[in-house]
Amino acid sequence: MERALLNVTEWDTAAAMLAGFGGDEVTLHVPKTGMPFFDALRLYGAIDLYIGVREDVYVRDRGEAWIVAGRARPSQLSGRDLAAYQAVRKSKKTDPTEYCQELRETVLGRKPPTNSHLVEGKSDWDAALQTGVRGTSAYKYETLQSGQTSKHECKAFVSLSDAVLAYAGKRRIERLGDITFLPIFEGPVDLSKVVSPLRARVAVPNVLCAQALALLMLKTSLFAEGYQDRLQAVVFKTNLGRNRSDNYSGVVIVSPTAIGRARSGEFLVFLLRTLRELVRQGWQRQGRDYRSTEFTQDALTMAYWLLEPSRQHLSAMIGSQERLRARGAAHILNRIDYVREVFSMSYGDWNGDHEAVRMFARTVASAIYYARMVKEQTPEDQRKAWYDEITVLRSAPSAKAFLERALILIEQGHREYSLVGTARRGEAFAPASLLNSIGSDRVAFETFRDLFRMYLVQESTPRGRSDATDAALTDETGEEEAE
Repeated sequence: MERALLNVTEWDTAAAMLAGFGGDEVTLHVPKTGMPFFDALRLYGAIDLYIGVREDVYVRDRGEAWIVAGRARPSQLSGRDLAAYQAVRKSKKTDPTEYCQELRETVLGRKPPTNSHLVEGKSDWDAALQTGVRGTSAYKYETLQSGQTSKHECKAFVSLSDAVLAYAGKRRIERLGDITFLPIFEGPVDLSKVVSPLRARVAVPNVLCAQALALLMLKTSLFAEGYQDRLQAVVFKTNLGRNRSDNYSGVVIVSPTAIGRARSGEFLVFLLRTLRELVRQGWQRQGRDYRSTEFTQDALTMAYWLLEPSRQHLSAMIGSQERLRARGAAHILNRIDYVREVFSMSYGDWNGDHEAVRMFARTVASAIYYARMVKEQTPEDQRKAWYDEITVLRSAPSAKAFLERALILIEQGHREYSLVGTARRGEAFAPASLLNSIGSDRVAFETFRDLFRMYLVQESTPRGRSDATDAALTDETGEEEAE
């Protein structure tokens, strides 16, 4: 009985004994300045100074500011803010300890910010702070002359508090490649896992392709930890050298992009590999510059669609995938589930019949092979014959003209090989479902045509064969069926 009472007493005092376990609860308030990269540095700087790299950090974007909640162990963070202050502020006009205490109270939301002390902004903190920002004094001739960086009007100044936070955030980032990327998360995040890949090394001659590659790399890496839905945005800053006047920074919101809409980690990895290879083939190094190749436009088209999956960009991207298929190069429309995911990224929920459209595309692919491609002697000529028919189909001005051209192809293919379009070859499509999917207006037809074109590329893609002929034209043994 005495032992039981003792256990009860121990549990009654457990709450008091464990109070403060894991650190003190803190909430940070980090207002935004409007410079995306600079703000991201300040956000991570505030976390590093007053919370540390922890597994229990909650980030919330309130629009004009970030609110960060977590637990901090003051003994482990002691001296960090003082070291950042001394690295930024060389003047002795302010007392370091007193100022750091005021800054802490400000970040914790206990007192309003004071911006009475200014320091020169560094281009490493944001490209908008590079030398040349002249403000309202640009009308003075002497400030417009090149080399006049000693003039006060030629320099950008920021508050000392912002500079301390930016410096603390910058310490976690190294200059890697020509573009630096920082992810912005929202919700509960284990920063001990995701702060390490806070930077992405990308050295690509085109900034748009670099942005798409960085988003793909970040999103695929987060799937391993289950944080793919926590990635809200990615800020970036170019590092093109001091002699370049086109350095800039910006932000990419993830949710409206095709990368943000993807739900399959496997597909994102495939997109990353494909785009990386297109970029590698799209530019060739010539001294300090790059020369464009025949794959340059394909890389740009894919990057445009990844960052803005509108219908116009999807249609252009499909055309690029058709050209890649015609060259015998790798493309992203080689699986049925990939076609459906790409389509859903641009069109969302579609009420048509995917299977009816795919079966029709399968029949047309078979017809193109037997009516046009089988007569050619080389794989190059076969691919050219395929692409010529694709061009004719996609240029159809109306649903009626499109169906006429497709049905003529099927009739010609059936004449050459009687099993084309039959159930024996799995090519018996459903006309009623197909017509319903085409719709009755121009917009519905263009939606159907984009999906048909993607399925046509997929059904025309060889599966494990060295030539460019359609795998659907062979049976399971890999041999053509006898008539």
